[in-house]
Amino acid sequence: MSQMNGPSHVPPGPSPVKVPLRGVSSRLAALVVVGATAVVVGMALLGQGGDRPPGSRAALEEPTATPTPDLTPELTPVWTPSPLERASSTATGGTPLPDVAGAVPGDDGNGPLPLGTITDVPNADRLDFLFELCWPECFRDAHWLDPQNPRLGSGVWTAGRPFHVREGFINNREEPLGEGFAVVLYVTRLDGGRDEPTYRYTSDYVLRGTSDRCGPTYRTQKGPETCEWFIHDFPGGLPEGRFAIWAVWEAPCRAWIDLGLTASCRDPDEVISLFSSGFDAPYNRSGPEYETSR
Repeated sequence: MSQMNGPSHVPPGPSPVKVPLRGVSSRLAALVVVGATAVVVGMALLGQGGDRPPGSRAALEEPTATPTPDLTPELTPVWTPSPLERASSTATGGTPLPDVAGAVPGDDGNGPLPLGTITDVPNADRLDFLFELCWPECFRDAHWLDPQNPRLGSGVWTAGRPFHVREGFINNREEPLGEGFAVVLYVTRLDGGRDEPTYRYTSDYVLRGTSDRCGPTYRTQKGPETCEWFIHDFPGGLPEGRFAIWAVWEAPCRAWIDLGLTASCRDPDEVISLFSSGFDAPYNRSGPEYETSR
């Protein structure tokens, strides 16, 4: 397994603890367990090919952690979709929903290192959850962006190859977004031949940068804005197989009013999600195919 500098988490277990910044990511460690215990599928499932959504993993022993709270994300909305979201693309072209309520921790759950702790992304290969396809209806379908041309993307990825996720919210203030804001990932293996659990991953650290496509309002964004990104690092990639991955944006309810995705809140400080993006894709021995244009 490759190692690289960057934060990592420990796999689920009875006594999770933070691990040093140097070492093999728990994301890889947990997913390697899947590769060692499940039947490995070397080819992508037939049907949608690489232009469909990814992710998951399983463990040998039953985790003892309690299920994650029901954050009522866009996956199972309790709010009526706003005109903004109805006019935009849907969250996926048909990827199975994750078990949000029953998801088990994929890491220690302590959340990201503070803004400024790490100042750059871990590698050049980024999985973009705001990538869209229109056939003719538009839907989000995450793709790995071509480092040489970010308008091109690949719907397939190489098993074991590092990549990262960088998603967040617009924040033009000097202060960080603060408590309650996050982008979490839900990962589920689709080809293990059994009922696979969904794992919930918190981000590793937070970065800031300028982007013309940032977060839930990316389709209506008029130009470059300061984006506060939550970074998920996969230094060892994912093992061979097919995975579904959902990115879920979390924030206090009052923030969703500001974003135009709801008109009222039962509790302005309640952390909920009204925006998400999901996809499933194969991870095999071939390289990425940067041929899809957004």
